[in-house]
Amino acid sequence: MENPITHKILITTGCLLWFVAFLGEAFQGQPYSTIGIIVSPILTIIGILFWLKYYHSTRGHLPKLKKVLDNSANVGGTVTLGFDFLLRYASEFWTICILFWMGFALILELTFGRSDAFEATKNYCQNNQEILFQTGGIEYYGFLVGGNISWTEQGGNAELSFTIVGKNGNFSGNAKLFKQSGTWIVDKMELE
Repeated sequence: MENPITHKILITTGCLLWFVAFLGEAFQGQPYSTIGIIVSPILTIIGILFWLKYYHSTRGHLPKLKKVLDNSANVGGTVTLGFDFLLRYASEFWTICILFWMGFALILELTFGRSDAFEATKNYCQNNQEILFQTGGIEYYGFLVGGNISWTEQGGNAELSFTIVGKNGNFSGNAKLFKQSGTWIVDKMELE
């Protein structure tokens, strides 16, 4: 029989660590927040796997989606869950919300953090002597990269906000770029 406490500790630790690490990333708490952003999803997923194993060993089956569907209602085109159902399964509900939050942050990182516009911004920062003088050398960039990017065949525009972790501390960066002839060019770069 599985230990009923192991999965609770792992899931709770993973979710709380994610919350604290996310706030740390937002308020420039690197490098500790970056470690938390990486470790917390791993702890949470391992905890969920232990929970599924425990659930199966105690009940003989995995959780059934039918129970959720039976307690949902379609109100004005929106699917909602009953309040008493949410209260009964509050920890599961919030775990799913935090997993969604983790997934959303990963999508943002993969969208903005791996974009050509952000690569051009990183290249600009690493080769600009004023920025390097301020940061004291760039060690890495924070996990959270946000903004907006739009482009067409003729050109494009981007505004990105991100964190630079340098030898002299952490800095918030805001970059405005435009795309010309297939190349992103930094128009304006500000550090705070």
